Amino acid sequence: MNIHDDGSVNESFGPEHVRPPNPDCQGCDCCTAALCAKGRASVSECSGHVDAPELIERVTACPCSAETTRGTLSWRAGMVRATTFATEKPLRGELEELLARVAEGQEHGGLAALMPKLLVRRYTSWVPGSGEPAKVTDFGRAYLDAKAGPRVESLVSVQSVDADARTVQALVPAFSAEQPVTVPMDLLANSRTKLSTPGLTSATLYAEVNPGARTADDVVLTKVRNPVLDVAEPPDSPDGEQ
Repeated sequence: MNIHDDGSVNESFGPEHVRPPNPDCQGCDCCTAALCAKGRASVSECSGHVDAPELIERVTACPCSAETTRGTLSWRAGMVRATTFATEKPLRGELEELLARVAEGQEHGGLAALMPKLLVRRYTSWVPGSGEPAKVTDFGRAYLDAKAGPRVESLVSVQSVDADARTVQALVPAFSAEQPVTVPMDLLANSRTKLSTPGLTSATLYAEVNPGARTADDVVLTKVRNPVLDVAEPPDSPDGEQ
């Protein structure tokens, strides 16, 4: 027997290092906690952060990141989108009438055939053949609220930035001088405002807002502007000199 053999089994290449699996998310049964953290902070949701077709199918519409879940970045983007359409590219009159009827729980009358046009915009939810009436979604409600107004310009003062969640906490005095609202970071730091994330807390910004929002989460900012950029370039003198 080899004098160095103590009867134990030796590993020729050292111990095997196995990466521990990511823990499952506690809020759903389809994703890991790490995936849902990415999905909540992305308009691509969880499905936008996996590659394999079987994984995409499994995590699509994950409730932790879905557009239909209040508070996700995808949901916040949908609220901004609905409000922007209401103020800049509104629906045809009959579609708005149908949306208002759905919101008020009224009969659709002769407008029922137009329902798919609201469904595709995700302003209403309805399962054909279910026997359940169509319901207005948060986006449909945001659209109607924006049409009803008022929307006013307000100072936007960023108090803190959460780069991981891609949101900021900001005070919007037209809504409340004390209660902060959550705003998508990319709505404020972008090529139009010429601001980067680190500069947000020291910047003075303005945006159109809905001062009568039901909750802080329902405050929607549009037409964000950086007043520094509003300073006009001096006109050229007749001889071409500034």
